[in-house]
Amino acid sequence: MKFKAFSLIALFIVPGLLIGCETLPENPEPRITTFEVEIDSDPSGAVIEINNDYAGKTPLKVEIEGWETTRTFVRDHKIVAHPVFNGGYLQQKYFSGWSKPDLSYGDKIPKKIYINMHLRPLPDKLDINIGKNK
Repeated sequence: MKFKAFSLIALFIVPGLLIGCETLPENPEPRITTFEVEIDSDPSGAVIEINNDYAGKTPLKVEIEGWETTRTFVRDHKIVAHPVFNGGYLQQKYFSGWSKPDLSYGDKIPKKIYINMHLRPLPDKLDINIGKNK
């Protein structure tokens, strides 16, 4: 009698439990999504290029691809701002990305990028003396 009861349990309940179980992956595959980034400049109206493609004039909002869980760049990005007034200077910003799903690399995607068009370029050679005064 005990053997029949055990057989019935094994025959109906155990398979039912196994069918209801679902195996979840330990590490779900990282996903790429787009993030909205606002680009602004002082003065406004700077012409913006992203990776050599025209994006618009500031202020503007652009969509940039990144890893969903870490908000990091998927690939390298170069943002160039062209001045629209005399005395303004070309400005460039670089962001490193990582195309592999190892999310420990790549720069964070900012929510806003500010560009100061008044910044002058650095000279080719800097003479910096950090020794003691003589």
